[in-house]
Amino acid sequence: MKELLIDFTMVGLLLFCMNGLLNNHYIQNEMVSKNIVAFEQNVQKQKEVLLLLNKMYKNKKKLIQMKVSMIIKKIIHFL
Repeated sequence: MKELLIDFTMVGLLLFCMNGLLNNHYIQNEMVSKNIVAFEQNVQKQKEVLLLLNKMYKNKKKLIQMKVSMIIKKIIHFL
């Protein structure tokens, strides 16, 4: 009877330890998932910023072309 009680105690202790390890693994998986989602959101924000910067560059380039065109037109008109 004493050996059976010791066996049940050991099985219970083993189950308790396994539960702790599995819960720790579950928590780590949740943290990794949250980090992946945060990383994807960060990448999306960076893409939006790059698109905005590219649009601003194109607008600036277009503005410079318009100014050069106006200067050339004035020179031609003057001649």
